Amino acid sequence: MISNVLKKINEKINLLFIILVVLLVTFLFFQYKIWFGSYSYSNLEMLKEDISEKKEENKKLSKINSKLEEEKKKLNSGREAIEGLARSELGLIKPGETFYSFKSEESKDQEDRAKEGDR
Repeated sequence: MISNVLKKINEKINLLFIILVVLLVTFLFFQYKIWFGSYSYSNLEMLKEDISEKKEENKKLSKINSKLEEEKKKLNSGREAIEGLARSELGLIKPGETFYSFKSEESKDQEDRAKEGDR
């Protein structure tokens, strides 16, 4: 009788031990995933940094896009805008006009240094 009771207690202890081992293995598995897995804490910090960098890049690109939209609207507004752009960026002049180019002091100094270097 006592031996049957001891066997049942021993079986319950063995069952509890198995459950404990399974829980411990599960706990260790999740701890490994938290600290060293693909979604680990250190990787999450790197992802947060990447997100902040991407947000800054998006802000810069949004500014560029808005400038391009404004330029597009100006170009769609009429012939004067296109003519002004061609004059300022391409240096185009109308027939009969004379083009004058004024140099700043810095560009004159650079030309003088270049001439002295050639001598």
